Amino acid sequence: MTKYLLSVIYILILITMYSCEDVVDIELDTFEENLVVDAWINDLPGDKTIVLSQTANYFESARTPKLSDASVIVTRNATTDLVFESVGEGRYVYNGEIGNPGDSYELNIDLGGQQYCATSEMKRVPTVDSIDVEFLENELIIADGLYTQFFARDFDGIGDAYWIKTFKNGVFRDNPREMNIVFDAGFDAGTGIDGIIFIPPIRELMNPVDDEFLPIPWEVGEMVKVEIHSITKDAFQWMEIARDQMLNGDNSIFALPVTNTRGNISNCDSENLALGFFNVAAVSSREKQIE
Repeated sequence: MTKYLLSVIYILILITMYSCEDVVDIELDTFEENLVVDAWINDLPGDKTIVLSQTANYFESARTPKLSDASVIVTRNATTDLVFESVGEGRYVYNGEIGNPGDSYELNIDLGGQQYCATSEMKRVPTVDSIDVEFLENELIIADGLYTQFFARDFDGIGDAYWIKTFKNGVFRDNPREMNIVFDAGFDAGTGIDGIIFIPPIRELMNPVDDEFLPIPWEVGEMVKVEIHSITKDAFQWMEIARDQMLNGDNSIFALPVTNTRGNISNCDSENLALGFFNVAAVSSREKQIE
């Protein structure tokens, strides 16, 4: 009898809860669309690409609109125009020499009569001296196997910043958790680490990781490649914020409100900013087959 009464009470509770459910439609504010500029170019051979798109409503399921009817020009040292030609899907391409460390650049975009601009400087980049492969066993939290690290020395003088990219079998590892940005030879500007070989956590972040962010060993025959891209101080700060935004979901109840990351691109005709960033990088690289 007790079991029967409990079942009836449970069913009545469910019916009551269901009958109290109301659908609430929330009217959200709409905002004017913003230009988004993906302008991370470098001195590697081949095409240099700038991508223009437009922001969309947060709950829109469609792809963000691509903008292919703009004029995009990068001027080097105030004398040489590098014209980026539209190839569709919001992509603008230039194939040619981009310049050398120390050169200054100005990005100019004409989109429907609106002028957008930004400036950057190609910073110096250290040489990747070597890639080391070592067999590790009986470690506390990682599996036995082959692991890699690269060696490069930061320049003397505070203020150099880098974006270190790793490729596995030719594929760029673009997981936000693996974003490896460096200030001088450390992780941020406050460390005061300068003019030394990059510290171990930085040079060991070239190993692939699993869902728990634990290193995964390499297999014999695989190809590993590391690139060091020089970036400006402003670019470093922008990437720090962007990384925190992309990983915000990992913070559970401590997650911060999501907001657009402000870059260095402005509307030359007003005080309104576009989104995205313009940086011109010098690149050094090295690759190695795992043996």
